[in-house]
Amino acid sequence: MGSPTDTEDVYVAVIRPKNAGSLNSREYRAKLYEILMIEVPVEGQKKKRKKVLLETKLQGEKDTAQEILDYVLESTKLVSPSNQGVKGKRVVRMKKFTLDGERTGREATLFLVPTAVKENAKNSYNTGSPVFYCFQDIMRVCSESSTHFSTVTARMLIALDKWLDEQHAQSHAISALFRPSPLERIKTNITNPAYATEAGQSENSLHMGYTALEIKSKMMALEKADMCIYNPLFGSDLQYTNRVDKVVINPYFGLGAPDYSKIQIPKREKWQRSMSSVMEDKYGKVEATSMLLEKGKCNPNLLNGQLSSPLHFAAGGGHAEIVQILLTHSETDRHISDQQGRSPLDICEENKQNKWEETVTLLKDAVNKPYEKVRIYRMDGSYRSVELKHGNNNTVQQIMEGMRLSQETQQYFTIWICSENINLQLKPFHKPLQHIRDWAEIVSELTNLEPQRETPQLFLRRDVKLPLDVEKKIEEPLAILILFDEARYNLLKGFYPAPDAKLITLASLLLQIVYGNYESKKHKQGFLNEENLKSIVPITKVKSKAPHWTNRILHEYKSLSTSEGISKEMHHLQRMFLQNCWDIPTYGAAFFTGQIYTKGSSSSHKVIRVYVGVNIKGLHLLNLETKVKKRDLPTGGTHYAIVP
Repeated sequence: MGSPTDTEDVYVAVIRPKNAGSLNSREYRAKLYEILMIEVPVEGQKKKRKKVLLETKLQGEKDTAQEILDYVLESTKLVSPSNQGVKGKRVVRMKKFTLDGERTGREATLFLVPTAVKENAKNSYNTGSPVFYCFQDIMRVCSESSTHFSTVTARMLIALDKWLDEQHAQSHAISALFRPSPLERIKTNITNPAYATEAGQSENSLHMGYTALEIKSKMMALEKADMCIYNPLFGSDLQYTNRVDKVVINPYFGLGAPDYSKIQIPKREKWQRSMSSVMEDKYGKVEATSMLLEKGKCNPNLLNGQLSSPLHFAAGGGHAEIVQILLTHSETDRHISDQQGRSPLDICEENKQNKWEETVTLLKDAVNKPYEKVRIYRMDGSYRSVELKHGNNNTVQQIMEGMRLSQETQQYFTIWICSENINLQLKPFHKPLQHIRDWAEIVSELTNLEPQRETPQLFLRRDVKLPLDVEKKIEEPLAILILFDEARYNLLKGFYPAPDAKLITLASLLLQIVYGNYESKKHKQGFLNEENLKSIVPITKVKSKAPHWTNRILHEYKSLSTSEGISKEMHHLQRMFLQNCWDIPTYGAAFFTGQIYTKGSSSSHKVIRVYVGVNIKGLHLLNLETKVKKRDLPTGGTHYAIVP
């Protein structure tokens, strides 16, 4: 990084992870970080304050990176323990931003300074001094129109949030960002007997000759290790060449490579006995197993290289108590097989170790126990109970196979997990029962909703990635029925905004499907009351327009019933309904909630809550309350960018 010749306006974003685990996550979450900001009073309003990033001017007298690191260190001395200041690991140049207000026309550069993981020591607070804030809390209220931040600070925070998201998607990018600088790594290398006692110490003044205990305590502080092992001879007067008590000579040393054709594999009985002794030591700990499952939330179905699970090892060693603990765990797969297709019961009967007879009884009882079942709902309210052969370890693919659908029909649908305000399509390898267990945490991560009000259920629904060209070729009655039920549900909920003529045609088809052929004595003007209209017309139209449509709906219903060229078979009518839905832009979309901002000055921006529909056609924005379509954004013409 070069040094500018004139003074340069710069902003500095100092961030730190909340814990070491944040550096290993491939998924970006703002709550993993804290950012350093200063509160300053708003001009003309003494009681109001706003947050800004650290700001300074580069003088160009020394290296830019070092000048910024020195500035951060000096600015944070008053709020850090022992007035040491915050030591940055490196300086990353982000981008230039256009300034506003009195400095309109000028530009300022944003620099990022990553620093060490948050420590437990409490920082002191001084008015006007920088303070670390949770980055997620900052981003929740951050927008260019927010009164909590200056405009340029808000732009920089939004750009930083996007940049961190991109870095998390790249392998090792975040760990490299927070890795100590090369100079610091040399100073703190555990094999180096020289340690600096203060920042910026020259090589000539490094302190030499620490004792072993001093090095141990220093390394405990630097590496934050649970245990430090050091050489007991270090710093002592003992001879390093003492006589040994025993010498063992390898008889094969110097004889060259062995002849592998003459090597014999031990008999099965021998390695079984030796294996059981290892398992006795490694898996014979009942309390440790309970602790790992209950407190550590370990996966009881974790496999090793031979695809053997903990249940295989416990059964093979005849550890009845541990087998009992594993079998009572809700996520343990009782029917799991290893690489050779052997069950835990097979392994136990082969090895016959320790309490193997008791273990065999436990395993047989577990295998013969009736399977647990889970309800998979359809959009018409009906459901099918599916047996969970593998317990909570069942995947979406396995549950789909239990739905008793043909192979052709299965490819059109998948399992969704849905609550009142959230609908998520699961992938074939996902484990739905584990998602239900963790639903409160998922709701908290993805939304600001109250988790206790979101009760999850599993649904069989259309795969949002199903191409429309493929759907148009579907002829199987059951597949058409499932697609029809979902399309009808979305129509009545208002997710299919369409012209009045289209909605009237769909309503007449629903009357034919639900009530059969038109009867003049039965289907009179008063027949279509508000209650009946709710079952054939979108909820958003029931009170506003539907009362004026009754004559037109009944007229089309009568024409449809009396038409001889239209089949009245149920699956043909349902397919006609789908055909009329296919040209609606939002058909087949998955809907999420979001916000859009109206154009205008920074003080006149309005936030509009919307549904965001996503399908193979593109993005579709509907007003959250009225379901009125705001805009369709085709997939090919959509670009994403952060506007400064």
